[in-house]
Amino acid sequence: MTERSNGRPRTDLLAIVDLGSAAVRIVIARIRPSGRYRILVEDRVPTRLGGGAPGTLPRRAIVKTIRAVHRFFAHYSPRRQGPRVVAIATSAVREAHNRELLLDPLRRKEGIEVRILSAHDEARLGVAAALESVPFTDGLVADLGGASLQLSQVRNRRVTSMASLPLGAVRTTHLFLRHDPPTRHELRAFRDDIRDRLRSALPAAERGELLVGLGGTVRTLGSVHLRATHGDRKHRNGLVLNQSDVTVIRERLEALSARRRRKIRGLKAERADIVLAGAMVVEEVMIFGGYLRLLVCTRGVRDGILFHEASKRRP
Repeated sequence: MTERSNGRPRTDLLAIVDLGSAAVRIVIARIRPSGRYRILVEDRVPTRLGGGAPGTLPRRAIVKTIRAVHRFFAHYSPRRQGPRVVAIATSAVREAHNRELLLDPLRRKEGIEVRILSAHDEARLGVAAALESVPFTDGLVADLGGASLQLSQVRNRRVTSMASLPLGAVRTTHLFLRHDPPTRHELRAFRDDIRDRLRSALPAAERGELLVGLGGTVRTLGSVHLRATHGDRKHRNGLVLNQSDVTVIRERLEALSARRRRKIRGLKAERADIVLAGAMVVEEVMIFGGYLRLLVCTRGVRDGILFHEASKRRP
């Protein structure tokens, strides 16, 4: 975790820059001496850093990410009197041989040193966010991003095992689902690949155990379910979906082109092309692992970092 290199003493204003595989997310929060915090500004820009060839960040995504970070800090700290910055990157950047094309301009032009999280750190922060946000003691935390899937088994609120698989929604869409809508052959090949990768990494559910889901795909599944059921509930965090609910949504997505998926209530247009791949991964984790219920968590790695930073100020 690093400060922005401008020589200022540390303040109670914190900016978290999350260079994810699907989007860059930036949060500014004010942390009080008590350890409580208040989010002041949030921004998200789709970039698709995880959408290139294996081990490569697309140049267009690099440019979009650099511009998004520059615009944000030019607006919110025009005289460089802004917050202390914690910048992190996840699997797409971690695996890229050309990552310096992204990291060097951020270092030179914005004064931001990016910490590349290990798969273990990425999973740990996701679990921390889930434990702070939704009620569970035992279960499997599945953090599905643009490039990877982190699986963390939790027993009595402690992590007992972790695995990272290259099953992110952006990555797998580009590798497997090349037609729009996908062909039966593509769907079958993708499903076989998911199962092959899960076979040695997925802990089987114990009786009544939950799958706790994080990431854009899971949030989208929650939104689509809420809009389709017309219930009184409005918030996705803590929402529980049955395995059959996920299957119904996946079947609906599978039958539509990306253009027609954009018309589904609760689905953001920017996710229309990648949401099917993500839904298939979530569904296979539930079926293959025997998880009958999905607990939606709307927090993520950046929230885990925020909780960690806030905890350091608690008396």
